[in-house]
This record gives sequence, structure tokens and C-alpha cells, in this order.
Amino acid sequence: MKLTGAAAATALVAGCSDDDTDEENGGENGGENGGEDIDVEAWEGVDTIELNGALGGWEGVAPDMIAGEENPTIVLFEDQEYDFTWYNADSGTHNIEIWDEDEEVVEDYQTDQVNDDEQTLEGVVASEDMAYYRCYPHDQMQAPIQVEPPLDDDENGEEDEEANGEEDDNGNGDEDDE
Repeated sequence: MKLTGAAAATALVAGCSDDDTDEENGGENGGENGGEDIDVEAWEGVDTIELNGALGGWEGVAPDMIAGEENPTIVLFEDQEYDFTWYNADSGTHNIEIWDEDEEVVEDYQTDQVNDDEQTLEGVVASEDMAYYRCYPHDQMQAPIQVEPPLDDDENGEEDEEANGEEDDNGNGDEDDE
């Protein structure tokens, strides 16, 4: 597999050179935006992400599918709002920021660098610009964000089936398809 630019840097800083770690995390760095082991449907209804922050990297706390994983890939649905809470696991000075592919902070989604017990980044609205979450001073505390289309698209899919020739409530079928 060929890694270039930010993808290569992400794989290196996440410490994913060990084959066993790669398999446990669903591929490179928790599934690197679309790995086979990421169950996107399991992320529906999630609105809070909880992580332990330590110099060695982020560790997933909640939801359950990331619990115990190092630098897990986070799945977000576009236009949905999320809170990111991190717990200081080593008393060091950390923060959390949401970055795009160019390693720029998205929509000012960042917290102050603190050594508090916990900190929450509230009201993060998922957008396709989001690529990573990280602790600014610690390169090894960076992992991918996988942004999926808005959940409303599933509801529209059901409506589309009805419009494409299936019977509606009045018993009318393919009349519109002529």
C-alpha cells in the first residue's frame, strides 16, 4: 500500500508499525478512514466521544466499540453535533483539536492546553473537512475521523423507493413512471 503526505505522517505518528496492533485496530490506525472493521451503523445515535489522553496516545473510553483501542478512528455523521470529552491519564498538559487534511484547526474546534482531570469540547458539528483529532503538543496523540453522509439520507432513501414505483398509501403504483 502506498502512503503519501498526511496519511503517511498519521501512520507514523500513531505508532502503527506493529502488525498485531494494526490488526487489533482494524488496519492502519484504527481503520484509517474506512477500514473493514469499522461498523458505521454502530455509530448511529452516538453523540459523545470519550477518550483517555496520555503522552503515548489517545485511548478510547466510549462508545464501547472504541473502548481500550489506541488512537481509534472516530466515525461522525455530517451535520450531527458531538461532544468530545477527554480524561487526563498522565497529568501532563494536553488539549484536543479537530484538524482537516491540511493540519489546520476546523471551525476553531480546539480546547486550551491544560493538565486538568477532564476537558470537553462541546458542540462539534461534523463536516467533511474533518480528518483528524489530536493533542496539539503531542504528535503521537493523533487519529483519524471518518465523516459519513448525514443520517437523513437513509430516510430519503425510503422516500425514493416510494417515488420509484412502489405503491403509496392510496394503492397507486407505477403510474408516475410512464
